Order: sequence, then structure tokens, then C-alpha cells
Amino acid sequence: MIRFRNPGTQYSTQVQVIKQLYKALHGQAYFTLEDMAVVIAQGRLMTAYGYAGDDALRLSNTDQESMNSALMNAKMYAEVFRMLGWVTPYKEKSSYPLVFTYIGVHVALSTGDCSKLYEQCVLGINNPTQLTDKMRYDEKIRFFKCALRSFIDLDGIMYKHELCLGPMSINDEDEKAYRTMIQNIKSLRGDYKKLKNAFEELAASLGMKPKPVDNCTRLPIAFMKSCNWVESVQNKSLYGKSMSCLKITNYGIETYESVRDMYDLRLDKYIELDEHTQRSLIRLGTYSMLLRSGYDMSAVQNSMVADKKQCKEIINDKDLLFSPAQTIRRTQVEEALGFKMGSGIESQHHIDTFDSSVKERESLYNTQIWKLNIPENSTTELLTSPEDRELLQRVNQMVEAGNDSRSIVNSLFNYYIDATQTTFYPLIATLFKIMGFDCSFSRPGDNGARWDAIIDDPKRSIPIEIKSPTEEQHLSIKAIRQALENKIVLLSRKTHITAPDVSTLAVGYYLPNERAEVTRLILDFKETYGYRIGVIDLKSLLSLAISILIDGKGFEKEKLYQLEGFVNASI
Repeated sequence: MIRFRNPGTQYSTQVQVIKQLYKALHGQAYFTLEDMAVVIAQGRLMTAYGYAGDDALRLSNTDQESMNSALMNAKMYAEVFRMLGWVTPYKEKSSYPLVFTYIGVHVALSTGDCSKLYEQCVLGINNPTQLTDKMRYDEKIRFFKCALRSFIDLDGIMYKHELCLGPMSINDEDEKAYRTMIQNIKSLRGDYKKLKNAFEELAASLGMKPKPVDNCTRLPIAFMKSCNWVESVQNKSLYGKSMSCLKITNYGIETYESVRDMYDLRLDKYIELDEHTQRSLIRLGTYSMLLRSGYDMSAVQNSMVADKKQCKEIINDKDLLFSPAQTIRRTQVEEALGFKMGSGIESQHHIDTFDSSVKERESLYNTQIWKLNIPENSTTELLTSPEDRELLQRVNQMVEAGNDSRSIVNSLFNYYIDATQTTFYPLIATLFKIMGFDCSFSRPGDNGARWDAIIDDPKRSIPIEIKSPTEEQHLSIKAIRQALENKIVLLSRKTHITAPDVSTLAVGYYLPNERAEVTRLILDFKETYGYRIGVIDLKSLLSLAISILIDGKGFEKEKLYQLEGFVNASI
């Protein structure tokens, strides 16, 4: 299976970063990850431990490279840009340092919308290439062309795990294998258990856990959404439960139809050709990408005519789908195009020149560890709703099947990965009820309720901002701001009795990715408004509730009223 190992990043952010890098580094013969890290940080395009600029570099600087957030951030962008053909290795036999490509320069110097060229670069991604010798997968595929075709053949809609089981795991030039893949996915539909088992079997065959395999879908989905080929929709018909799926757009269908009949040149066919034809194909592939992107190619029109004539027996007057910068080593590309990158001054930036002088590095991770060591019996008088009974029934079934508390927590956590507001809001309310708090939730769409749930207390009511995993898997800064607004509105409207020093909560599936940035925001809000904001993830809530239900152990409830920052509770 193809491993897209990077998180999804926005098209606009990718373009902003490549522009910043080119502006700062185009005069160098090549650039390193350290060069990239310095430029990205000083351009305030990343943060580390809540800081930007030089402070981010100082705090990132560690002896262990894998723990250096600035370098890892630069590496993530480098891998995405190399995949898009915007940068390429400077040397033949090593991945770093890097140089900009002819296409990358066009993106970096664009003054207006370059989304059409971006789209051509996404379509240009193919495997294998001369630049991916160290990859551990062997699929031969132009992935996004195949993915769009798969959407069309699967009634226009797919769940993300179907991408892994389908176009990420086949050779798309093998028509029989492609048809078998489509039929296999269709045979899973209607039975979520079958899909889950098939996905877990795929992960096991790769020697990976299911979650990392799931993560491999983030970047391709981000690419397709950025190109406006797919959109997210809620669907119940595929597997009998509401799931966040992807639906191909009309533009996505038009895009596939436009590339379907192109001559799709892959590496194995390219290397069999003579050098003269190879150079013609490099020029024709590069210039065709720019022509389809709206660039004026009149200056090279004669060259394109001559190259088409040279390649006529190969492409048969078809348009050429071939991105040399994403497939071929740079020396061949540059020779064919008649220019040379990789000349200039030596690398100028080194992270180790930034020594940490900021003292707040550790304190920014403001996480409270709640120990489950207080004897407590579960109370049932609050558990009266159908949603409460449904959860209790599910837990009882797992207990009867011999599952311990830890496995029940993990099972429930995985079960709710695709929960919508309709499911997630009452779940959160039920978990707080099990913990002994009188909690009620607001129905999605109820504009009269400012908060998503509230703990009703005679003197210290707590508003709760909830983000379901289909809204955002990791709580965002927006959720923290909304938690603050909930507190302000509650104190103003006085619909429930509370006090200024009582916490307001943000609850979601995962804790925020940018914990340090969120922590600083929480501290700033406390200093400015005097209000405490607590942040809790689903696994911690499940651990607290299941510990009470199954093990008769609880936590110090008083801590919830004064919570500030993150909670970590685990069985």
C-alpha cells in the first residue's frame, strides 16, 4: 500500500511556504532541512511550544533530531513539495539537500491564483519514480487518476478506508486487478464489520497498526479537497451507520474525463526510449503542464511542435500526462529544458546557532494527571435517557464477553471515531452523568442554546463546548475561544447559576495538536478575563466513566470545577 505519511495541509499554506522558501533560498546552490526550518520559523509559519520566530528555533533545538519540531516541520514540507515536484534532491544518491525545480519556481513566483498548476502537480504524482528508490511499497500507479476513476465506479462516494483497500493498494495499469478491487469494495458495503475486518487485515499485512494506516489517507484527501475534486458528506447507506465519507464533485468527474484519454507516460516506458526522445518528452511533459495551467507558452510553441513530431509514434497525437520533475532525476530534466539549477552560494542557515533562552518550555505543557484511586459506586438516577441506556447496554455486553476496563475504553474510543454531533453530544453528557454530574446536552441545530452541553449545579454550573470527531478530530483554538464565549454568555444571561472562578470546558475526540499554542491562549484568557478553561479528550472521559462503572474507582470531582489546561486520565 502507498504510504502518504504526512498530515493534511492546506493548498494555501503549501503555496505560502514555497514562496517564502524561494524568496530566502533561491540564491543558494542547494538548501538543507536546517535552511528550511530557519526560513519557515523566522517567517512565523510555524510555532514551537507556543513561540514563533527565533524563539521557536531555540526551543526546538535538541540533540535528538526526531524531537526537533522545527526540523520535523521542515521535513514534512520537504516531502510534500518533493511529491508535488516543486523541489528535488540536489544529488543523485541522497534525499537531501534539495534544489527548486522549474515547476517549483513557477509556483513560487506566481502572483495570482496558481491552483491550476497545483492541480497538474497533484495529477503528476505517480509511482515508482527515480526519486523514490527507498520506498517500501511497490505499487505502480498514478494514484489520483485512479482514485477519481474509483469514485466514479463506486457510485461517486467512498469511505476513507476504502482508499487504502482500493486505489492505494493496486497497480492501476492492470485492468483485471482494478476491476477485482472495485468488486471487493462493493462486496464489503452494507456490512461495517466486514469493512473493519478487511481494514485490520490490511494493516496487519503491512506490519502496521490500524491508526497509522488510517493516517495515510490524510494527505491524499487534503490534496483532493484542495483541488475541489471531492467533498465531505455524511452517509448512512454505505455501511448502515452515519459516517463521514467523500463524494466526488462534478469538477472531479470532469477532471477524470480530461485525463482519461491522455497518454499516461510512466517511468518503465520512459527508460526504454532513446535519449533524444526522452528529452523531447521531458520538454513536452513540462510545457504541457504549464499550458493546461493557463500559462502563455507561445515562446516555446515551435519546440512543442517539434517534440510532438518526435514523439508521435508514442503518444499518437494525444495530450501527454507526464510530470518530469516528479519522475526523473533533475540532471536529465535540466539538460532537456536547457537550464541549470544548483548554482550559487553555500548554505547559510544552521539551527545550532540558536540557543534556548526561554524558560517556559516545560511549563507550557499544562496537563493535570487525574488518578483513579478514590472508591466510588456508580449512580444510576441520572442515567434515564435512551442514549444513557444504550451506552450502559454496550458496556455490559463487553463486560459479559470478558473484556477488562482498559480494552472497553479502547474499544469505545475506536467505535466513536466517526461519531457526528447527533451521537457525540449525548455520549459526552452520559459520561459526565456516570461521573456524578447532572449534565444535559443541546440538540444540534438548537440555536437557542449557546453551549453544546452544561453541567447543572446549584451554585457552580459548567458550560461545555463539544467538538465531534466529524467536525474536528483534534480540538482547535476555535473550540477554546468558544469555551470562553460560553462562560461569558452564561454569566451574562444567568440561565444557570455559576461563579466567575468556575471552569468552562472544551471537550473533543483528541487533545489539540498545537498544545503549547492552546496553553498560551488559555493563560492569556485567564490573565485578561480571569476565567479558567479546561480541555478534556474522549479517552480521558471514557477512562473516568468506565473506571467508576466497572472498577468502582473514581477521581476527586472537585478538580473539575477548577480545571485549567489539559486532563490526562487513563486506566
